[in-house]
Amino acid sequence: MNILSFLLLLISPLVTEDKTPIYQNTNYSYEERAVDLVSRLTLEEKESLLGNNMAAIPRLGVRQYNVWSEALHGVLAGANPSVGIQGPTSYPNSVATGSSWDPELLEREAAAIADEARAIFQTKTKGLTFWSPVVEPIRDPRWGRTGESYGEDPFLSAVMSGAYVRGLMGDDPDYMKAVPCAKHYFANNSEFNRHVGSSDMDSRDMREFYLYPYKELIENDDLPSIMTSYNAVNHVPTSASAYYVDTIARRTYGMKGYVTGDCAAIEDIYTGHYYVETAEEATAAGLKTGVDSDCGSVYQRAAISALEQGLITMADIDRALVNVFTIRMRTGEFDPESMVTYSLLPASTVNAERYQALAEEVATRTPVLLKDEIVAGTDDRALPLKASEIKSIALIGPQADKVELGPYSGRPEESSRISPYKGISDYLAKRNPGVEVKLASGGSTKSKSNLLYVAYFELTKTDGTVTRHDATKFSACSDGITVGSGMGTEEQVRSIDDGSWTAYENIDLTNVEKITFGVNIPTEGGIIEAHVDSPSGNLISTLEATKASGKPVGGVYGASTPMEEKVLRLGVNEPKTVYLVYKAPADDEIDPETLKAAKESDVAVVFVGTDENTATEEADRLTLDLPGNQVNLIKAVAAVNKHTIVVMQTLGCVEVEEFKNLENIPGIIWTGYNGQAQGPAIAKVLFGDVTPGGKLNATWYKSVKDLPAITDYTLRGGEGKNGRTLWYFTKPVSYEFGYGISYTTFEYSNFRISRTSITPDDKLTISVDVKNTGSYDGDEVVQIYVTTPDSPASAQRPIKRLKGFQRVTIPVGQTKTVSIDIDCSDLWFWDMEADRMTYDKGRYVFEVGSSSKDIRGTVTATMTASEITPELKTVVADCGVSVLRAGETAQISYTACLNNDSFINVSETKASYRTNNDAVVTIDADGKLKAVGQGVATVYVDVTWNGKTVTASFSVKVMPDLSLATLKVAGKSYLKAGVNQYSIVRKASAKAPAVTATAKDPSVRVVVEQASAVPGTAVISVIDDVTSDKAVYLVNFGTKAVSDEFKSAPSSVWTVLGENKDGWKVQSGALAITTAAGDLTLANNNAANVFLQSANTDWTVDTKLTCSETPGMPAQNAGIIAYQDEDNFVKLVYSAQMFRRGGQGGGSIQLSSEENGYAKATVNTTPEGIGNNVVWLRLQKKGDVYTAFYSADGKKFVEAGKLETGLKDIKAGVIACDGVMPSFGGFRRGAMPMADPKPMTASFDYFRIISK
Repeated sequence: MNILSFLLLLISPLVTEDKTPIYQNTNYSYEERAVDLVSRLTLEEKESLLGNNMAAIPRLGVRQYNVWSEALHGVLAGANPSVGIQGPTSYPNSVATGSSWDPELLEREAAAIADEARAIFQTKTKGLTFWSPVVEPIRDPRWGRTGESYGEDPFLSAVMSGAYVRGLMGDDPDYMKAVPCAKHYFANNSEFNRHVGSSDMDSRDMREFYLYPYKELIENDDLPSIMTSYNAVNHVPTSASAYYVDTIARRTYGMKGYVTGDCAAIEDIYTGHYYVETAEEATAAGLKTGVDSDCGSVYQRAAISALEQGLITMADIDRALVNVFTIRMRTGEFDPESMVTYSLLPASTVNAERYQALAEEVATRTPVLLKDEIVAGTDDRALPLKASEIKSIALIGPQADKVELGPYSGRPEESSRISPYKGISDYLAKRNPGVEVKLASGGSTKSKSNLLYVAYFELTKTDGTVTRHDATKFSACSDGITVGSGMGTEEQVRSIDDGSWTAYENIDLTNVEKITFGVNIPTEGGIIEAHVDSPSGNLISTLEATKASGKPVGGVYGASTPMEEKVLRLGVNEPKTVYLVYKAPADDEIDPETLKAAKESDVAVVFVGTDENTATEEADRLTLDLPGNQVNLIKAVAAVNKHTIVVMQTLGCVEVEEFKNLENIPGIIWTGYNGQAQGPAIAKVLFGDVTPGGKLNATWYKSVKDLPAITDYTLRGGEGKNGRTLWYFTKPVSYEFGYGISYTTFEYSNFRISRTSITPDDKLTISVDVKNTGSYDGDEVVQIYVTTPDSPASAQRPIKRLKGFQRVTIPVGQTKTVSIDIDCSDLWFWDMEADRMTYDKGRYVFEVGSSSKDIRGTVTATMTASEITPELKTVVADCGVSVLRAGETAQISYTACLNNDSFINVSETKASYRTNNDAVVTIDADGKLKAVGQGVATVYVDVTWNGKTVTASFSVKVMPDLSLATLKVAGKSYLKAGVNQYSIVRKASAKAPAVTATAKDPSVRVVVEQASAVPGTAVISVIDDVTSDKAVYLVNFGTKAVSDEFKSAPSSVWTVLGENKDGWKVQSGALAITTAAGDLTLANNNAANVFLQSANTDWTVDTKLTCSETPGMPAQNAGIIAYQDEDNFVKLVYSAQMFRRGGQGGGSIQLSSEENGYAKATVNTTPEGIGNNVVWLRLQKKGDVYTAFYSADGKKFVEAGKLETGLKDIKAGVIACDGVMPSFGGFRRGAMPMADPKPMTASFDYFRIISK
């Protein structure tokens, strides 16, 4: 054990009655407090805190905390009646709110989400760090997470994301209400290959498009966190690129906060991208890049090993933890509740009526009116519907009576989820009860893309021999086929569309009678046909691998399941090429009753769309068609009702050319997934209570064939391919970016600009008068696009870029002047040669209009300079370490970035250095820092360039010396370097030997609490009153322990905790314990039949364990225990195993500890060679270090792991119980209920203990 761990292991937050530790003292800055807290951690504790599931450190009052949570359009959670929490409010998803073009509304929504998050946090069931929003622009509508983005244009994405960030953080000057995290940094725009693929681009597309939203959020909204993505960019994983994370995000844009990797992104560095070879190297790559938290387990498994290998330093670990804890402290987690502005929100805040009303308000402002024409044979427009004039209305389609919330939605109360059918029925019941509302849902949303994932096929001959073929090793395939494993480990054929095929050469079909396919059904499934010689050759077998046929559905993360079919024997006696042809199930027929309802109604409203089976995380769309038979449904309904309204609720663009121009469809409305109140909202829009004012936030393409490959991240077009987005796409589209009409009309006039000659340093205002010339009050979104017609053609500048917008409400007949400010510094392009922002000289034409195509007028300004006046923008300084000891030195360094995003050589700057506590550190004129006394200090670096000074700061901790000078027992010296727990074997006695101790530093206090007897423990506390640091040393007095071969009744040395005599017995030379409900984990101190004997020394315990079956889920376990009390213990057990990827497995070896009732550390190992559930276990205690071993044969032992914890008055023994699953998020709230496992009998052949 190292000396640092020796000194720090048991630092206590409660040192003296009147002294508050620095990390709990609100007079210090958050970073100073975070540095102080991190300085008190042992190395093992630090490792346990480097993941999203941060371990509890009970001795410091740090509770277990899960950094991960989601709040994209509501807190991702369900009801929790045990703590008075209802299901959180679910708002329209991002693609829907993006179409509102209303940042003020989104900011209100995010503030409401944060209120509910705070109320849930008060129950200690969830944290306050949320991995939202998704800020990536929609580069390609096939992207599986299109519905999570605010839009196609990076400016729109930045503005809307900024509103969300501000709303979630709140406006308190001291505390954040909740912590947003922008993701996925960056260019994570294709799901199917995200774990292994590279998003390749030039620096211009990178800066102008992909990074633009992050730049805006960091520089303008103080974004406190980003998430690095799975993918690589230009073949470097984002989580392993210091250039992307540190140089750009921190040192260019100035981000202050923490960086998390996406879940398993660090693992992908070495298992997906093969960028490095080991977990230790991936840990080093991530930490040195600046990824502070690993959502996964790589850091928490490999950080210490990486440190020992010299791949990282302690300073790398400290920096990561300081960043994370600084953010946790900014939420007020470590402060008295009375000081924290947001700490008093009651549980009733969740799903409060005001938030239900807000969800409905937002849902009325997101719909986009795409078509509103005259109904054939009438003089009336299709919309709005007149409730007083219709006698019947048919609500048709798969989404008519469904509430589609979309991905990353919480689970709101059932009473809050209102479908279109219920919303319209309730609306008409109040306004015209005589209207007949007919529900004929009809249609289906069965996906026709990503039909199946295929891993292998096996051929079984008549003689029983089996040959297995890897399906991913095809000799040829149709366009679009991919191979991948997603979050699992099994390689599979993926991206299977209707009509896709894969071919396999030299397949021996002689006497084959059966074929077994290894298939995973991600959603609805499909059909596999095996043909010979060609995709249309002789058919030898057909497998219906569909959900409808009863086959198991594994979902997008599932592994393959064997599915077999007979083979038609063709008498083939030579190798053949086998083609596996994949087909979508036939579309459902349109129900005649649906068409009857449509035909007999005055109005037919067809509710169609997509759902999470269409595309989602891990799965992109392969087509832009409406899934299932919905297009046929639309056309069939329109054929029988001339007043057919189509309402589409989708994750984004769908192909509409097949029906958008049909005469009998005079009205079309689109929304994203519109939240829990989509029903009443669509009723208000359809019947004219609300005039739709939304605008499309992405281009709607005519055909998926117009798009480049989804893996092509270049935006500009080229030979044989079109460009992307409104910036570069030149072909006709179904609906342009920004499109959306209204029930009313607007007239634009009096266009004006505040200046006609500009430089990048200027700001200008564009104004226009907008008059409502129609018959309804309504909203208009005034949009401003900029073009640069004088830019050279060779520069390939965007056709136009969005640079301003404003949504305004204008009553009938009124005129409003809309003025939009534009910062000319934002008109930049990226100069790839100079590696900085640049501006094209010449005309900048500002187009003012209702969409990117519907331009009502223009104003022009001439750019007279190609560069912004350079000035210092971002300075980042550090000294390479966060924790020092007196006498140590460190050199301060810094970087300086200008407002054109380029760096200058620091030799061109002037720097001065200062500190807020020169009793802790001093700094000379050259930036050399020296630690002079214990405490914390903030260092300031004032950097001046070209007349402007920017100050950077960082905090450091100088540690007190809490080591002992002497430690004596009965006058005899026992002091050993690097040891903080001593074990002394004595005879049992009513009086223990006296312990004395002194400290090396005379300024610290030493307090000794003597042991009362033998066995017993003396406690030595060394306390620094300046920092409130405290080190604890234990002297354990114990007697010689007793082994037991269990040949007869257990030895008298045993006591049985929670004894149930019916649950144990000695038989066949073994102690047999039958498991029962309970455990010692967290608050569940109800384990039965725990056999214990005094073992208050160092020792080694061995046992042979035979389990009647594999331990059952969720947490059945049996093994060895070292026990102080029910809240402080160490367990080495053979237990149930849960895999992070791919489901469940057999038994595992688990070493875990609990301190003061909190799970402190857990090591899980998958054992090798264990047969018949027989395993030999060995637990070795040396001081405070517990090392676990296991063996499959009782001879060769394998180290399973080790952990450190300080126990006193220790007992050792055996335990067997059914176990409990810790509650989500790790807070001490009892356990998560799961199905009870079958009782298991754990037989211990012996308990052999050697005291030392």
